[in-house]
Amino acid sequence: MRARRIARLFVLFALLLPAVGFGQRGLSGDLEVAGLLDGIEAGTARQERLERESTSLTTRREQTRGSLRSQVRALYRITRSGLSPMAGGFDAVLRHVARVRRLQRIVRRQAVELNGFEQRAQTLRIERAQVAQELDRARTRLTALQHAPARDGASGLMNLLPQGESGYRPGDSYSDGEDYGLRLVDQLPSDGFAAQRGRLASPITGDVRIVPAQRAESDGPGLELQAEVGTAVRAAAAGRVAFSDRYGSYGRLVILDHGDGYYTVYGGLGAVEVRVGDDLSREARIGSVGTDYSPSALFFEIRKGTRTLEPRPWLGL
Repeated sequence: MRARRIARLFVLFALLLPAVGFGQRGLSGDLEVAGLLDGIEAGTARQERLERESTSLTTRREQTRGSLRSQVRALYRITRSGLSPMAGGFDAVLRHVARVRRLQRIVRRQAVELNGFEQRAQTLRIERAQVAQELDRARTRLTALQHAPARDGASGLMNLLPQGESGYRPGDSYSDGEDYGLRLVDQLPSDGFAAQRGRLASPITGDVRIVPAQRAESDGPGLELQAEVGTAVRAAAAGRVAFSDRYGSYGRLVILDHGDGYYTVYGGLGAVEVRVGDDLSREARIGSVGTDYSPSALFFEIRKGTRTLEPRPWLGL
């Protein structure tokens, strides 16, 4: 770089001789030529760096996109209806939930990464367009200066000013990303489920009879909330749907994940109005009481990991 600058000084000196001797271009014009040459050299180097980064980014983006597609297909396969664990007890259900959550984290992480690649690719396109525009302007200006007949006259300077703009405009936008239909933020409610002990919402309101109960696949207490078929069932606390399918003596079952290893379990459902992955607010409607039990009832449990907790104190009963 230093050798090129020294060579340019000799070129500039050669350019200055006719200007001083014959009054063709003038000192200010030759200094501008030197500045333009420097700018063109720096712009060309920057253009090459942006091209290399763009090529590398394209490769990484395609690799991440391919991996994300594979993970999304795997997540679909293990969450579609009919592939829920039918044996192995409630522990098998929780292991299945853990696998689903692990895949969801991988998918979200890769989706965030791909989104970052897309944003950087858009920035690179803008920067490359701007550099190309600046180089075109500098080269046009340099050519005009080299052929300018006037020394420093006003008419000569006016003729050298750019007559129009072309290329990227700040309002332009680009987008070639793919929408995977995924939220990029994995955030469960921050209230803390444990802090809501004694204040959980009742899954069923209105005319309901509550009796202790237990299911064959469970090792601890639960409650039957006996109510008419079709009675609305609501979330006891904000959480995310981790499981939704039929399971043994639980019948049609929905499990909500509240974070920190806490789950609420809703069995004996008829209509189910949520899907795995849905984020629900407190008292959001899950579905309705079905006909799995006689008398018709919602079976409700609270779990910490694989351990069943006594639900009455949590509901303030």
